[in-house]
Amino acid sequence: MKHNLFLLSSLLLLGACKKDSAEPTTPTPEGFTPTAVLNDFAAHVAQDNYDDLAGLSTGLHDRIVAFSTSLSEADLALCKQQWRDTRLSWERSEALLFGPVATESIDPRIDTWPVNFVDLEAELSSGNAFTAEYITSLEDALKGFHPIEYLLFGVNGDKTAAQFTAREIEYIIALATDLANLTASLDQRWDPATENNYTTVFSTAGSGSAEYPTQRAAFAELVNAMAGICDEVANGKMGDVLLAQDPSMEESPFAKNSIVDFTNNIRGVENVYLGRYAADGTGMENFVREHDLQLDNTIKQQIASSISSLGTITVPFGQAIIEQPVQVQQAIDAINALATTLNEDLLPLVHQHID
Repeated sequence: MKHNLFLLSSLLLLGACKKDSAEPTTPTPEGFTPTAVLNDFAAHVAQDNYDDLAGLSTGLHDRIVAFSTSLSEADLALCKQQWRDTRLSWERSEALLFGPVATESIDPRIDTWPVNFVDLEAELSSGNAFTAEYITSLEDALKGFHPIEYLLFGVNGDKTAAQFTAREIEYIIALATDLANLTASLDQRWDPATENNYTTVFSTAGSGSAEYPTQRAAFAELVNAMAGICDEVANGKMGDVLLAQDPSMEESPFAKNSIVDFTNNIRGVENVYLGRYAADGTGMENFVREHDLQLDNTIKQQIASSISSLGTITVPFGQAIIEQPVQVQQAIDAINALATTLNEDLLPLVHQHID
């Protein structure tokens, strides 16, 4: 892959009726086969998303290095925007939190919240050399997106270039390098040209994949991933914070990016369902349309409703739980409705019609 060079970052600092299970899966006029869905998910969702994430993470590192030299407000603004752009790609990939991102613990290493501020400040005050090995050894709450966010934006989101210390610059470069390494590794793990790649593991479900002995298992993985991120957004990222009425629990508070994060999580669900990212492929929707047009319509409507409900929240999420609780609850309800449909309607459909 074009981002493999970042794996060498040690040079810098040494992501309804039950049918017979034997029913054939010949193509329909829409071109659906279970194999096409799995192949196109791997090629048009996972590979494209992780390739995008790796490139953007490398770009974030490069922006931060440029800022470390200039210490200009213009370069700091570019760093902040690059963080947001990279975050967008990561949040969309959270609709497919299985495979190497989970088994190799990449998710917690780049997206643990909250930040451990006490230990972070201790690191900044220490004389520890921020080598690649040292950053790897740190607890998850001291690396990844959110410590980078904190250092770039500051507590109130208005940090200026003049406020950066030399030690903060050292740390943020090290963190950006680690993020780029991990996302490059994730990208490579899905690269079909590499040995033991996960694209082959997933697309050969039911015909040689140890992880997925049946295509049904792979389809269920997709449904569970979509439903899982819906549950996390509605009941973890949003519901727990609303219930506690505690703005300090908000994820991505320094960039005031939480609602954008949540929206991109649902956009990720849409991408998995449609089988698309940079390009369109055969998706889960093709399977659903073959068996239940109404269910396809419901899922698409609920995705749209979830996104539009999030759009009614017009202030940063930490404020919204106090000032716009009705809008927050409506968004939670919409996302939970989508999760229920995925769990209670789509998953049984998979079990009925995919072997």
